[in-house]
Amino acid sequence: MMSSAIQRSNFLAERSKRVSSSNQTSCFVFAKLIVCFVFNSALAAKETGTTTTANLPQSVSAKHFDALMKQSPFTRAFNLSDTLVLSGVAKLNDKPVATLIDTVDGQTIAISASPNHLGWKLVEFERPDDLEVAIASVAVDNGEILRVYYDKERLQKASLLAARGARDQARQFAGRMIARTLPDWINKIEDPLEKGKAIAKYIEGGGFDKSPLDTVKMALSQSDPQARGTVMSAAFGRLGSGVGNTQVNVAVDRLNSLEKGRDRDFAINGLAHGLVGRDPQGALKWANSVSDEGFRKVVVENVTRRINARPSRK
Repeated sequence: MMSSAIQRSNFLAERSKRVSSSNQTSCFVFAKLIVCFVFNSALAAKETGTTTTANLPQSVSAKHFDALMKQSPFTRAFNLSDTLVLSGVAKLNDKPVATLIDTVDGQTIAISASPNHLGWKLVEFERPDDLEVAIASVAVDNGEILRVYYDKERLQKASLLAARGARDQARQFAGRMIARTLPDWINKIEDPLEKGKAIAKYIEGGGFDKSPLDTVKMALSQSDPQARGTVMSAAFGRLGSGVGNTQVNVAVDRLNSLEKGRDRDFAINGLAHGLVGRDPQGALKWANSVSDEGFRKVVVENVTRRINARPSRK
């Protein structure tokens, strides 16, 4: 029995040795294959003038997610008919045409018996003579039939979105037109933050002093919020200082045309700094009107420091 146990022990030891040897051999072969693969890849890259990193995924920036930030798929209604409102009824060549408006983004969509650019078409129009009771049955590209109604409250909200979108497009277009007057070296900058800083310095250096109000359009055309704030402050800094014979009330009227929020706060920041040399008390008053509490504290401190640093008048 002792002999049997010894034999079993020897067998297990021998099997363990074979498995270990086999594993070592496999690891060696696998490692050799990896080395060969890497060597061949490097050789191929050298021959073709490329590097292995060229085939790697490129990094992304926050700009890639603008569409998701503006219109998240997690907050949009699942039923498309819930986002559409019947906003108008018309006739084209004696055939009915329904105008719909998307309550999510304010987009206006014309629907007729012929498929539109979305592939949608009007399949039935009940009581088209009275908008408030009319019902448009619309076939969308996936074959689903949507019944779209008039809703005054939802229509008003969507119309505001549409108007805002039109204003934004107009501002961006105006900004692009003005951008053509910028030096080429600024327009060649691809990073939006760096480009915003460059535009701000150009404005502060007097680049737009002959038409200072154009700088506000330039600021509003910046897609990146941080760049927009930087340019906005520079724009109103020049307006507040009176360049181009700009009167304070003109600068204030332009500022008041901005909606309350981040852009307006940066405009106030610029105006307050611009007024330091002309109207110190007014500068502090404007600095204290910044809506964001944290930013307001910073602006007030900076404006106060600049006022105190002015040479005393005897």
